[in-house]
Amino acid sequence: MPNDRESRRIAQEQVVTALARHTSYLYRASTAQVNAIAKAIESLSLNMTREVGERLDNLTPAELTAFSRGRYTTDRLKGLRKVIDGWAVKMGSTLNEMALGGFKELAGHEAEFARTLLSESIEGALPAAPTAAAAYASAVAKPVLGEMVEDMLAEIPDKARKLVYSRVRQGISQGETNYQIIRALRGTKALNYKDGVLQTSRNDVERVVRTARSHVSTSAYEDTYGSLGVEEIVWVASLELRTCKRCAPLDGRRFKLNEPHPRPALHPNCRCTLAPSFNGEIMGKRPYVRAMKVKGRDGESKYRSIGNMTAKQREAAGLEVGQVSANTTFSDWFANQGAAYQREWLGDKRYQLYKKKDYSLERFVDPIKGELTLNQLRQRDRETFAELFG
Repeated sequence: MPNDRESRRIAQEQVVTALARHTSYLYRASTAQVNAIAKAIESLSLNMTREVGERLDNLTPAELTAFSRGRYTTDRLKGLRKVIDGWAVKMGSTLNEMALGGFKELAGHEAEFARTLLSESIEGALPAAPTAAAAYASAVAKPVLGEMVEDMLAEIPDKARKLVYSRVRQGISQGETNYQIIRALRGTKALNYKDGVLQTSRNDVERVVRTARSHVSTSAYEDTYGSLGVEEIVWVASLELRTCKRCAPLDGRRFKLNEPHPRPALHPNCRCTLAPSFNGEIMGKRPYVRAMKVKGRDGESKYRSIGNMTAKQREAAGLEVGQVSANTTFSDWFANQGAAYQREWLGDKRYQLYKKKDYSLERFVDPIKGELTLNQLRQRDRETFAELFG
């Protein structure tokens, strides 16, 4: 059997690896939510710009001048204002319903994930994780980047409404046609409508949703760790092609859970996470490492403690552990992952090119475009647990 120090080291590596892999999949799950919200808001915005264009066509020169000066003196001007204001209200309602609902579901999933992760890593039964409702309530009661989640969401439609008013007034003042004004709002087809004023709202939705999801995950982890007696946590750097300069120095650092410490999201779109530290005991229980089946010198398969296995034996058994250091690129980390994980990310054809070393990872990997639902994320987590913990 391995000594206590070696057991803790390997158990720590397994947990960090599982969390790092989970976080990379979690980013793809956030893509699914971002895209769903963006699609709903795009539909609302399309209707708004179409109606604004029609109403602008019906305004007299005097009414156009009045609108550009912020005066709504006729029924037609009041109607135009109602269209824009109503669109912003609908956007806010849609954001709250789709974003907050997804956050609540995520909070429950992440709390259960953290508990399962620990149950795979330490001996003995563990208490239940916080409920989805409790984990969610705790997350939205805490600030992220100094702001409350609900306030961050509320700022998006308010900002979008002001931008629309501003661009329409600007267009009128500059003598633009109504067609030019609407095109400036929506953008052009040639650039996939990313050059319009409304693209700002899409960018804001992605930034806020991804940042809030990181915050919800962190809060759920910390609440679960605390309920299970974890006293210390480890910062795990995000798995990106380049670890950002703010997060890189924190990778691998340990902090007391109940004392002030930095928390992801440290910046917008942060993909770092917090792992439980095995420097001390957890609820009086001891971290352990599972035995894995390996072939002995006589050719027979035997179960052997992971702590007593050599690096080559662990690799042959399909166990790949290791913490991501502060300056490790995604490519370096990816190269050390299992074939199943690499194939999942790249697809069969790209995977074959990658293994033949015809292409580097940077040539064709783009994890941002991938989407995962929470059910798909759960399946990936089960596969990770099976690979790392047996």
